[in-house]
Formats: sequence, C-alpha cells, structure tokens
Amino acid sequence: MLALSLALAAAPSAQARPVSEIAGVMVHPWQAQVPDARERIFAGVAATGTKWVRIDLPWSWVEPHGPTVRNGHGSWSQIDAIFGAAHRHGLKPIPIVAHTPPWASDSGELWAYPDAEPFETFLAAALRRYPQIQAWELWNEPNYSRFSKPRPDPAAFVEFLRSARRARDSVGSTAKLISGGLAPGVDIEIDDWINQVAIRGGLTLIDGLGIHPYSSVSPDDPRSRMMQLQALHERLAKLGRPDLPLWLTEYGAPTVPVANGYAPALNEQQQADRLRTAFALASRFDWIENLTWYEYRDGCDDPVDPECNFGLVRTDLSHKPAYDALREVVAGATAPLRPTLLLSTKIREARVPVTAKASKRGAKPKPGAKPKRRAKPKRGAKKRRAKQRRAVKHVKVNRITVSGRLTLPGTQWPNTRLTVLLPRSGGRTKAVPVVVKEGIFWARFEGRDLRSGTLEARFAGLDGYQPLTAQIQVTTSVTTIR
Repeated sequence: MLALSLALAAAPSAQARPVSEIAGVMVHPWQAQVPDARERIFAGVAATGTKWVRIDLPWSWVEPHGPTVRNGHGSWSQIDAIFGAAHRHGLKPIPIVAHTPPWASDSGELWAYPDAEPFETFLAAALRRYPQIQAWELWNEPNYSRFSKPRPDPAAFVEFLRSARRARDSVGSTAKLISGGLAPGVDIEIDDWINQVAIRGGLTLIDGLGIHPYSSVSPDDPRSRMMQLQALHERLAKLGRPDLPLWLTEYGAPTVPVANGYAPALNEQQQADRLRTAFALASRFDWIENLTWYEYRDGCDDPVDPECNFGLVRTDLSHKPAYDALREVVAGATAPLRPTLLLSTKIREARVPVTAKASKRGAKPKPGAKPKRRAKPKRGAKKRRAKQRRAVKHVKVNRITVSGRLTLPGTQWPNTRLTVLLPRSGGRTKAVPVVVKEGIFWARFEGRDLRSGTLEARFAGLDGYQPLTAQIQVTTSVTTIR
C-alpha cells in the first residue's frame, strides 16, 4: 500500500460555519498589564476580524492571601482592565479558570485542584461580575502533569467540574462551561481521559469539550490530531453525548528552525500555511464551535525556543505572515486541503473464454436442385446443433486490479469518480474511470496489451481541494487465474 496525496474530482466545499464564528486568539494577561500594550494587543486582535479571545483568569491574582471575595472584596482591578479592553474592541473573552491561590488547596500548588467551598464562592463571584462572558474554560490540560499536581487525576477533575456547575447554578448564569483543553501525547491519552471522565459522569456537567489538537504534521495529514477529531466526535456519541461540541481552545505552530513536538522546523510563511489549513478544516465540522490560535504575541526573543515563538506577532508587536493569514481566513478566504489516497494495484495473467459463431459445414445446393426433405429432428438435436456451431477457445490476457480508500479532509464518506491511466505495451496508456463510493473503490481491467509499469491517477482540483497527480508501480505476479 502506498499513501498518496490526491485531489478530488467532485467534492463538497461548503463550510459548515464561517471561520469568523469559530476563530479565536490566545492572549496571556501578563502580556497585557501595561495599558499601552493592552490597547495595542486587543486592537490588533480585533483588526483580524476574530471575535473570541482566550485569556487566563488567575484566581491567585484576585485572592492571593485569603478568601476575600465572600466579603465583597478581592483584587479584581487587573482582570477588570483586561476584560474591559477586550469588550471595548468587540471581543468575547473565554476566561481560563485556574491558578489556585496557595491557601485554597492542601498542597498550595498553583496547579492543584482547589477546595470546593472557596472555589465555588470565587467562580460565582466572577460569573456575577462578568455576566456578559458567554463561555468559561475550566482548567488547562488536566491530563498533563505540568498543569495537574501532584499528577493527573480524572476523579479530582470531575469533582472540580461539579463545583463549577454548582457555582453557575447558584447565580442562575447561562454561560457555557468548557472542560479544560486536553493535550495530546502526555501522561494520560485523550481517549483514556475522556473515558474515565465519562464513567464518573463528567460529560454531563459541561457544555463543550476542550481539545488541544497539536500535531507535528499538517492539520490535513491523516496522521494529525485534527484529522482524528471525527472519530472523537463519534466516540462522544457512544458515550451518550452526541450533542457535545468540541472547543479547540489551543492550536498553533512555532516559528523555529528546529523540529519540536509541535511541528518540524517552520519559517514564518510555513506557520501561516498551517494556520490557513487548520481553519479551513475546522470550519467544515458543525460540531466544532471554536478554534483558538495559540497565541497572539511571541513569548520571548529566543529564536530556537518553541514555547516563545507561537505568536501571530513578534514581541515588538510587528506582524508575522500568520497575522495576515488569520485576517484573510476570517474574511472568507479558504486554503485548499489535501485529500489522501491509499492505493493498491497488481497485475496477473488470466485465461478468459472467447466465443465465436462457427461456419456451417457442407456444400451449397446446386441451382434449380430440389431441396431435400428434412426428417423430423430427434429430441435434443436442435440444442446439440447450436452447441456445435459455437467455437469456444481461451486466450491469455493481463488483468490489472486497482483498489484503495480515498480520504477527504472534512468529508467523511466521499462519493466521486477517479481517472486512472493503465500501462499498455509500447509505452502507451489507457484512461479508465473508477468510481469511489463512500471513500472505497475497487476495479478490474483486462486486456491483451496491458502491461506492468507505472499506473497514474489524475485529478483536477476543485474549490477547496488541491489538484495533484500520483503514480504507483504495477508489478507482475506469477499467479495465473483460470
């Protein structure tokens, strides 16, 4: 089997929803503490046409030394300024509720799940203070030990979700609760984590499932996490939540000259290409409600540190090509996606029957001669004579079989037609159509002039998909089919 990238001859290109409805950008609040920088950052985000902005909400900033919110206090000024600036620019914040104060957990760790009572008091106060916020993300990458101390714990996370649900219900809020985005390839794999959360009833407590589909390959590559989201959506249906949308609250690729866990070495233009592809793919699924690019601004000036170079803009807020790419896709531009074909072929010699009508034996009657009277035929004689008049022989032909699977990013079961060029003797080719039904195809062709050699598949690109040509070698088999 060979994996070949091909374009589809006839494929749907309509988006499930406009990119402008799902697009978001990540902004860290510590990058927006200075008023001038804050205004420039949110003005820049708004200029892309993006509506969502994901922002950390550090609880430890509001109540650093003890439970003051219950008494109507709390240090909200920095959060007020950041959320206020976002709203003034027409942006919709998605706060990440995390950063536990030292006094609110047994361990005192920043990423330890808090005690229920003080957390519910804090979240209820935040919901009342910011009633215009439509969605809240609960924690960040809870399946990763970096953000879950002392270790990832699905049971503790579900209890955290229960506390958040109680807090929302206590104030009568209708804001959506999104579970903290899950990281791929860390302590507990995404599927295992979701299963453990589902067993404990966690999926019934949320309005959206957070996922961070980072991958070292392009989003439309069959191996990418983005291309596995369809299977995850189907898994949620089996777990009783077919209506649970996915919120891709982080996705990005850093511009560094070395390969890393997020991508191979990428220059700034290649980062922009990944952004275009990610949004073109995510917008095709009506069960994806958000795709947030991580992040707006580079974290530092180290040119080889991946964690510092995810930004749409550099540390001085000058634009990378990805900034303009985001503005274009939000305005309606779409990047062509790459379909993928798994192709198999073989050639065998076969003996096939060939029938021909035989000439009638005997001399012609003389002119004027009286025809002889025929005797009444015996039973079965008519069938025997018909059989005798048919000459049957077997000839050798070559039989080429072509089969495989067509994967079209954003379309689960594509139905279309492929054109295949079969190798023939004398270096010639024969063009034949092949029908693809629900992504699968199989066809067999016979001919005395078919030969082993290069088989070519050609497709004309349509709106939304790349035009490509692929080749595979047809090798001779010693097997003869009789």
